[in-house]
Amino acid sequence: MKIYTSTLEIPGSKLDGTNPQPQFRAKCANMHCTENGTLRTEEHIGYGVGCSERTLPYRMQDRYDRSENMLSLKTIVMENDCLKATFLPEYGGKLWSLYSKTEQRELLFVNPIFRFANLASRNAWISGGIEWNLGHTGHCAFTSDDLFCAKVTAPDGEEFLRMYEYEASHAQILQMDFHLPDGAQQLGMYVRIQNARNVDTPLYWWTNVGVKLTDDTRVFSGTPEIIYQLIPDSERKEPGFGHCQMPEQPNIPNVDLSYPRRIPHSLEYFFQNPRSDIAPWEVSIEKDGKGFVERSTQPLRIRKMFCWGSNTGGRHWCDYLSKESEGDYIEIQAGLAPTQLHTDVLPANGVVMFTQLFGAFTADAQAQQQEWNDALPMVANQVEQTISAVKVNQLHVEYTLKSTLHAAELLHQASCYGGLEMAHRRLEKEPPIAEHLDFTLTDSQDTQAWLQLLNGCPLPETISPLKYLTDEKWLPYLQKAANTNSQQTLFQLGVSLAENGFLEKAQQIFKQLTDNKNPWAAHALGTLAKRDGDFEQALKYFDIAYQWEKGSLDVSFAEDVIEALIAVEQYQKAWDIFENIPDSIKTEKEILIAAEAAVKLEKFDFLEDAFQREYSAIREGAVGLSGVWYEYKARLAAKEKNIEYHPSQIDRTLKLPRNLNFLMFCVD
Repeated sequence: MKIYTSTLEIPGSKLDGTNPQPQFRAKCANMHCTENGTLRTEEHIGYGVGCSERTLPYRMQDRYDRSENMLSLKTIVMENDCLKATFLPEYGGKLWSLYSKTEQRELLFVNPIFRFANLASRNAWISGGIEWNLGHTGHCAFTSDDLFCAKVTAPDGEEFLRMYEYEASHAQILQMDFHLPDGAQQLGMYVRIQNARNVDTPLYWWTNVGVKLTDDTRVFSGTPEIIYQLIPDSERKEPGFGHCQMPEQPNIPNVDLSYPRRIPHSLEYFFQNPRSDIAPWEVSIEKDGKGFVERSTQPLRIRKMFCWGSNTGGRHWCDYLSKESEGDYIEIQAGLAPTQLHTDVLPANGVVMFTQLFGAFTADAQAQQQEWNDALPMVANQVEQTISAVKVNQLHVEYTLKSTLHAAELLHQASCYGGLEMAHRRLEKEPPIAEHLDFTLTDSQDTQAWLQLLNGCPLPETISPLKYLTDEKWLPYLQKAANTNSQQTLFQLGVSLAENGFLEKAQQIFKQLTDNKNPWAAHALGTLAKRDGDFEQALKYFDIAYQWEKGSLDVSFAEDVIEALIAVEQYQKAWDIFENIPDSIKTEKEILIAAEAAVKLEKFDFLEDAFQREYSAIREGAVGLSGVWYEYKARLAAKEKNIEYHPSQIDRTLKLPRNLNFLMFCVD
């Protein structure tokens, strides 16, 4: 077995920085979710808890395009005589490829292009491979960011790969140890999640495995009990779930859900494996019975299937995230809570540990044809022969004994958040945590600025805000240094106060800075007003910030003022601002937003061009551009008939052009 760094040569594009504006968390931490009366009592526990939007201290990663340049991405490879695992340390440690040498086949969906799309909590996300999601609902904060990676050597001579990072929103330390000794047919992963706070915190974890989708792909887990997704409509605008049994669900009759290709639209469902199952599992298999298996210890008991569906919008999403006709995939996932709108609890200073194994699988070909419940015992028996429950739990014990060994060699560096947390603890004489992990700090401007703050120095003045630190424990240091009237320190104090619920104090600081013509503070006031649904007030501050900034600081100032103008139906002013931006620096987001003004103003030439463009920042679930197209067609028809346009003329039975069709729940 060997561990080494290498490169992945692949067409695509990289991120071009981050959005410097703070995106404040929702005022209510819990999300209101619905159900149809079928969820069991225990399935209400943690439902929606801590699931509302939250990003800080991280910044949005919305700076990318759909260009195709040849990239050289850093990889870390683990390889034995049976498997070759290729990881991307710069992108959340994603397991890009898991190749079976034994069976001479790829076990995962490997994207042929490196292409970002707006699906993660920080925006940027790439389909394919296996990703690790800790912290908050959705693809996690570092799904497109660095993880620390190190090589560890155990006393018995085994070398294994460790990835780790400090998740700064929830103060949780993630550690993943990957084991692949000689002869191992499965890649082993030991996960250790530690709460760095002395209060309980919401716990969210999902392992997302992308596997290829064909007409014959079928999915099994250890129980027929599932929680299924209620389909959004005009009556149900909040997310919701119900409980039923495989292989059908009430709102999609006569469709076997275990065959994802047969599902008419985007869908997810969650297998509710019991706590008594000592080694829960999930498999995907093809017509010949070959496929992929994942098995774990408790408490990782829930399994999920997600597919984009067989409708035009779903198939377009697969191509959009990849290349035309090369992007078909589904995700089989593993989590700690009943759905991804549930959270578990990580006790104060507590630790949660589990082990997962990933590898090739072959079931009896009959399993592809039999009724799902009849085939289940056969598949379960084959899973046990492939990776026995006893073996999974034995490996967990072995991995646990090695989990606190110190690394021999650091292979990749990550963020400053862990190192700053440790520096704060040393200063406050708090007990250290995860001492076996090396959160090495780089000598960056952000790192040095926050370390100096610990020593009582104000933050230095910079053109754009420094990296944010919004843990409440930093507030006393910011408050002390803010007495120096440092603009940067005051701004960071306002951001931290707002994020921690001290809204009145935060607004006072932002208004004080705004009086001094600080565009970042004015923009922050606009963001807070927008969060509260006060779009008139949001526009006021976004406009002030934009007038002061005049395109010299960041594109977000123009993007947000145009969006705010459209929200309050000031379409002409929004269009005028857009028109005054030189074409050479217009952003894709500005064009997308301007389309909503253009249709109201009947700028048909612009719209016809806009409809032909390919956009990188389409949000999962987005319907905006399709809505613009339907209204455009109605206005165009009214003009041709020389009659006055009215919204009742919109005909949503018209066939939407495929390049604009991102509709996830419509049936063709």
